[in-house]
Amino acid sequence: MKILIINPNSDVNTNEIIRVKAEKSTEMIADIEFDVVNVTKSPKLISAYLDYHLAAEEMVNIVKNDEYDAYIIACHSDPNIEIIREITDKPVIGIGEASIKMASIYGNSFAVISPSIKSISKKRGLVRKLHLQDMFLGTAVSKGDCKEDLLEAAREAKIKYSPDSIILGCANYALADRYIEKELDIQVFEGVAAAIYFVYSMFNYENIKK
Repeated sequence: MKILIINPNSDVNTNEIIRVKAEKSTEMIADIEFDVVNVTKSPKLISAYLDYHLAAEEMVNIVKNDEYDAYIIACHSDPNIEIIREITDKPVIGIGEASIKMASIYGNSFAVISPSIKSISKKRGLVRKLHLQDMFLGTAVSKGDCKEDLLEAAREAKIKYSPDSIILGCANYALADRYIEKELDIQVFEGVAAAIYFVYSMFNYENIKK
């Protein structure tokens, strides 16, 4: 199985974070490969609906011109995921919905770490779209992408909301999950790993039906 992980942001540094997380997430799966690509015409960090529009055309062209078994949208707002699903019959999942759905399976409530105040409304909208708003307790905004800043935001969320789990709401946070779990003794969900296991299961489920 070959997965294309699409980073809708134009920050190539995010690609490396995604790649490292994907390598760790697939090392126990023998028949899985992946590539990581980023959009070049979008902002470095997608945080507004206009940013979705700026990334859309290039995302569509990437999927139309490549042959993969599944696609992952590696931005926690899951920008343009409906469009990508419309142009391919392959499994498509976003790291936002993957992490949120995973958290909903493991517990009864969750809080989300967000990269900016502007992106909070996108988190609310995504949770509402997934019909999991009763489980969503709130957000905490991280000052930056380093593990210490994320730990501080996660600690704030844990104290304020007492959630069953914390969701890391940005692809740039992908390598901080285990660190925060150990420091705060709380389940932490990260979208790149969750999305890989979802599309892997979706792909194999289709083969089972055949």
